[in-house]
Amino acid sequence: MMYLYNEKTDNNEIPGFEKTIKPILMALQNKEGKATIEELDEEAIKIMGLPEDVTRILHKGSNRRSEISYRMAWARTYLKKCGLIQNESRGVWTFTEKFDGNIENIDVDEVVGKVRDENSSYGEETQALTAVESALAFENMVFSLLTDLAKKEGKDTFGVAFEKEYKGIDMVLPEGLEDMEGEVKCIIKYINPERKNTSALCREAAQRLWEAPKSSLYLLIFNIIIPQEMRAKFSSNVTIWDKEDLEQRTDPEASYAQYLINPKQAFIEDVIVADNADRQSGKEKERYIEQMKTAFGKEDLVLFLGAGVSKDGGIPLWDVLIKKLHIYMLNQLTKGKGLNFEEQQMVRELAWNNKMGSPLMQMRYIKAAFRDENYYQLVHTALYKDGVNIDTDLLNAIAKISTPQRLHCGIKSIISYNFDDLLERKLEQKEIRYHVISCDEDRQMADRLNIYHVHGYLPSEHEKRTNNPNLIFSEEDYHRVYRDSYSWSNLVQLSSLRENTCLFIGSSLTDPNMRRLLDVSSRSGEEARHFAFLKRDEIKNKIEDTAGNKDGNGKAGKEILEIYQKIDDNIRTAYYRKLGLNIIWIDEYEEIPDVLNSLSE
Repeated sequence: MMYLYNEKTDNNEIPGFEKTIKPILMALQNKEGKATIEELDEEAIKIMGLPEDVTRILHKGSNRRSEISYRMAWARTYLKKCGLIQNESRGVWTFTEKFDGNIENIDVDEVVGKVRDENSSYGEETQALTAVESALAFENMVFSLLTDLAKKEGKDTFGVAFEKEYKGIDMVLPEGLEDMEGEVKCIIKYINPERKNTSALCREAAQRLWEAPKSSLYLLIFNIIIPQEMRAKFSSNVTIWDKEDLEQRTDPEASYAQYLINPKQAFIEDVIVADNADRQSGKEKERYIEQMKTAFGKEDLVLFLGAGVSKDGGIPLWDVLIKKLHIYMLNQLTKGKGLNFEEQQMVRELAWNNKMGSPLMQMRYIKAAFRDENYYQLVHTALYKDGVNIDTDLLNAIAKISTPQRLHCGIKSIISYNFDDLLERKLEQKEIRYHVISCDEDRQMADRLNIYHVHGYLPSEHEKRTNNPNLIFSEEDYHRVYRDSYSWSNLVQLSSLRENTCLFIGSSLTDPNMRRLLDVSSRSGEEARHFAFLKRDEIKNKIEDTAGNKDGNGKAGKEILEIYQKIDDNIRTAYYRKLGLNIIWIDEYEEIPDVLNSLSE
């Protein structure tokens, strides 16, 4: 059967890639199910009956590849993604077992639709670039494309994540590229297509490059279309590549072309593979610190402090605190029961190892066993009985950036989830004026650093304690806060999350109410602008243990764990970014004070 790709279309026109899908399948059938790219292209062109002058039209931006060859490459890519054909070896195509031999019944629209994201309204493949899921995915694609283009010209490229002389530059082409001769500095700009002020962002980039040395050549790469009038605003030493320029240079059969076909799937694969994760995480971390410095300079930085801030000072973390309270409760309730020392010790061990219900449920039982005053005294004892230390590196670093300099304090306010007063005692030691707010009746003070204890406040000195510490600690406490969206503690957090730049320190980010507030405060289309320190899970220790395994499987096991570490880090990064949080990954908590100290330098 002879196949006409479209009898109503003038054969002097180049068919769209989707019009070449069935001719390619027919060509492969004619070649008995196995053919090289050149053989497939030649046979498909015969089937479509394209005249020679049409087949000689070059693809824009190429002096070798024809436009019809470029479009058929896209068609092969879609057929491969749909599972109908495969690369048996480099440059050789065959049918898969999924192909049943019936070309006439194949629905081309269905083939294209299966490959593209069903939740998005993509047009031609050349319209999909703005749907790339993130700056990370876009940057990966551009790095791969530039490397591929340079390689074809026999030229080198190199990344500059940690080179001070190339600050703000993403990649360098030391020998140039295409008609750009000499060293070219590449800057990759991802602009969220949902943002309305894209023109302003382009003008800002143009202004910065006007101020850069005119002796340097720059290649500025965008993921959106840059109109000619906007390009004219850039100086003559700047070359602009936008969405269309990238699409014209993309090899449809290269691995990075997946970003154009199915950007969401490509992003997921990036998460799993993450070949250059170390370079990117270092670069991202540097950029995040610069953004925090900017917020600090504008007095716009709000600190959100979790239990990890007080841990080195001797305050027990949440789970340990609950176990201590359980033991203290049993000590109180077993008084006068005639238990000897060994029996008392057995009761303590039972309490310490108790796994009855969630921590919140356990706190509900503990709270129910005492009157309010006795309950608060119990918590006070668990917090401070073993002594505390306010001279920790982390508390010193927080105090340093909270110190006013020439009437300027980069920290706008502090929101603490902790009951203790270690930070307040450190600020007193440094003679920093502060004001504690722990309930709705408290009012902020303009001339002091306001510290909001949104889960209650139980200072070490009883005379500083309020009548009702308002501790949010048990199951019913959390239910009350969660139900009351307009409680003062929720409103304080929401206000800061919406209006300021926030930095989370010592928090595991597992509090469901906190995540709810982050979700509520994040605006659709807005880039993540808050920051949080998170320690990588203890997979690293397992990696080191596995590497030392003497049974011969250590190396393979280590590689698997390292892959999983990258997957875990990147998936969590993507999750928190949706909540408006940029994650600063750390291996040790000791890294945090150094970052904080750098904010005021």
